[in-house]
Amino acid sequence: MGRFKDIFNGWRAMAQITIASTQHPSLEQQRLHDLSNRIRSGVLFYPVVWAVIGAAMLVKHATPTKLTLVIAIFIVEAFITHLRFRLLERGVEYAEFRQLRQFLFVDAGVALSALTWSSVLLSSLLNTPFEEHYSLIITATLALSSGALINLSIRKETVGLFLTALYGPSILTLLLGLSEQPNGLGLVLLVYCVAMYHLTRLPRREYERAVLSNLKLQDQARQLTELSNNDSLTGLRNRRYFETTLKQECNRASRLEYPISLLIIDIDHFKSVNDEYGHLAGDRCLKHVAMMIQSSLLRSQDTVARIGGEEFAAILPGMDAAAACTLAESLRKSVHDMPFRQESMQRTMSVSIGCCTATLPNEHSPEFLMKRADQALYASKSRGRNCVTCDADLPAAPHSHPTPGTPDAS
Repeated sequence: MGRFKDIFNGWRAMAQITIASTQHPSLEQQRLHDLSNRIRSGVLFYPVVWAVIGAAMLVKHATPTKLTLVIAIFIVEAFITHLRFRLLERGVEYAEFRQLRQFLFVDAGVALSALTWSSVLLSSLLNTPFEEHYSLIITATLALSSGALINLSIRKETVGLFLTALYGPSILTLLLGLSEQPNGLGLVLLVYCVAMYHLTRLPRREYERAVLSNLKLQDQARQLTELSNNDSLTGLRNRRYFETTLKQECNRASRLEYPISLLIIDIDHFKSVNDEYGHLAGDRCLKHVAMMIQSSLLRSQDTVARIGGEEFAAILPGMDAAAACTLAESLRKSVHDMPFRQESMQRTMSVSIGCCTATLPNEHSPEFLMKRADQALYASKSRGRNCVTCDADLPAAPHSHPTPGTPDAS
């Protein structure tokens, strides 16, 4: 007896579902997605199985009443099948609405099909034309429910709802003695329902383990991608991500024919910060300026990156020249008005900014934007720094200029 108890407890421990995993929001989203896909493949079985059973009953003993009932039930099953497909579509549409119960449409469809078939099972237990075929109907019901539970097993609430709706009315009818069939049949169906409910726990546990492992791998992959795209010091995007994004945004701007602006921002006299206060202070100064630049760009579609030692860039899709120059001036003023502080030291920082806007299709290229923005930055430095120069203010002849991303020697 003790050995059987140990085996039962071991099986129960294996099938036990942890609270943390069932409360994982990504797991529930994946469960809803997988459950909907699984149900789609099984919805058509209800009218098909009934068509086979109905044909078998009519071949054995056909009557006008029985024929009418078989056709009526088939029409109802077909309608419920169509309705369930509609419910699954609505479930996908409303899945993002938090105020709506996530599994509402899935459960509603499951309950409809289960209750429809439950009426068929119940009719075979009562004094109806289907009574003589109760053994065929109950065998088909057990087979149909066993197959359905394989798909529904990944969510215990749906399993419980399905078993209750499908077998509940028949079990009550049998246990209350309202049918000519033996009362023990109701007990057999009740034991079957309890056993099937518990047997679905193990595959559900394995499903959750697999999904959680997959979600963990996806999260790790996202983290690695973020690390490879971000500058480790400032937390901004790095140069590689900047170059890839600039190319993509230029292609999109050319295709959709909207302007795109680029800012190149260089910290003035940054070398003196390192010389006077050390490289640790210089790193903190870079973080300070990076934070000011990031906070000045409020649009989600903008990209800010560190492209060199003390040089930053901002990609501004859809922003025209006037708006870009206004934003650049606001950014310059924000950096100047917010001194860099470290312990007892306080130092006013400034940036020089070059701004370029591409409006024509032949201008929508990374090379054009980088060249003109860098020329504008060079002009800002030539004017004494702590200023903004837009490409519209540049002379026609290009200036010789340093390579973007090279720290300013001054």
